[in-house]
Amino acid sequence: MLEPIKFEFQLNYSKKMLYNYIYTPEKMAKWFADYVQSIGSRYICFWNGYEETCFLIKKKKEKSVRYKWEKFEEKKYYFEFLIQEKLKKLYLIITDFVKKNEIEQSKLWWQNKIKILKKRTES
Repeated sequence: MLEPIKFEFQLNYSKKMLYNYIYTPEKMAKWFADYVQSIGSRYICFWNGYEETCFLIKKKKEKSVRYKWEKFEEKKYYFEFLIQEKLKKLYLIITDFVKKNEIEQSKLWWQNKIKILKKRTES
């Protein structure tokens, strides 16, 4: 059984810029995966020869994007990016579903992805 977990990262971007990085395949390929191809609401993500398909199931412009992995299509498991402003600072809140014994691994994976995002957007 998978459990929902949330991660929160403060980022120094505009809402518009951050939204593009969590929604457009070209920008997602800069940090989330090696390459992202979209066909309508279907997103195919590639990592070192491995590929996984997810579907865009919900979006609110410059606020949030929710995807569902194909392997969990019939279940209520998803991952979501939520852009939130708190005290004039912008945060990306990520919701994911993982097995209880994989929480730390997931935390490290998302921290690494955000580190890549920051590195790629600073240059």
